[in-house]
Amino acid sequence: MISLDFIHGNITYDELSLLEESAIEDQVHNLKEDMLQVEYPDGFLLDVGWFPSFDAKGHFQIKVVKDYDWDSPILTLTTQSIDTLGTLLLRAQSQLIQR
Repeated sequence: MISLDFIHGNITYDELSLLEESAIEDQVHNLKEDMLQVEYPDGFLLDVGWFPSFDAKGHFQIKVVKDYDWDSPILTLTTQSIDTLGTLLLRAQSQLIQR
């Protein structure tokens, strides 16, 4: 399972931590658009999903949005690797904490 101990916000939805640190192909049935949502002060959200859902050739998408403005994210990061996902989540979270 993926540890989210480093998250400082309020986790309101989490299926990301259910993933194993193994090959994407072995757990494609768990890869979907809504995997993690974390609330931060001042209307900020950190959101993680897999696009397109259930497709081993897809990618994780990490978005930081303010006031639910999904059309104009403050930050968007992508990766196909579970190994780099944690690093990108830390990067996104650090942008929120610095505000």
